[in-house]
Amino acid sequence: MNTKNNEKKLIAVIGATGQQGGGVVRALQASGQFKVRALSRDPGKHRDLADEVVEADLNRPETLKAAFEGAHGIFLVTNFRDSGEAESNKQRQQCTPPRKPVSNISFGPHCLM
Repeated sequence: MNTKNNEKKLIAVIGATGQQGGGVVRALQASGQFKVRALSRDPGKHRDLADEVVEADLNRPETLKAAFEGAHGIFLVTNFRDSGEAESNKQRQQCTPPRKPVSNISFGPHCLM
C-alpha cells in the first residue's frame, strides 16, 4: 500500500455532502488506502470535506469530465425517489466515461465505479 497521498489511487465521491456519500468519504479516509475527491455543486462550502473538493453537478454533465479526471473509481449516490428511475439512470450513465472506463463499476441507487 502506498503511504504518500499523491501515490494513492483516487476515488471520486458524488454525494459526498450527504449521509451515504459522507460516510463513504470518512470510511475511505480512515482506511488510508485512497486519496478522496469530494464532488459538490458548491465546493466552497465544503473545503475540508476530503483531500480534494471540486465542483460537479449531475445535472450539468459538462462539469463531470474534469471532476473524474485521474479517478480510479467513482462512488455515486442518486436520489431516485425524488428524481425517478429514468433520471437516476441518466445521471448514472453520465458518470461512465465514453472512451476509457473507470477501473471499478457498481450500480444501484448508490454506486462504486
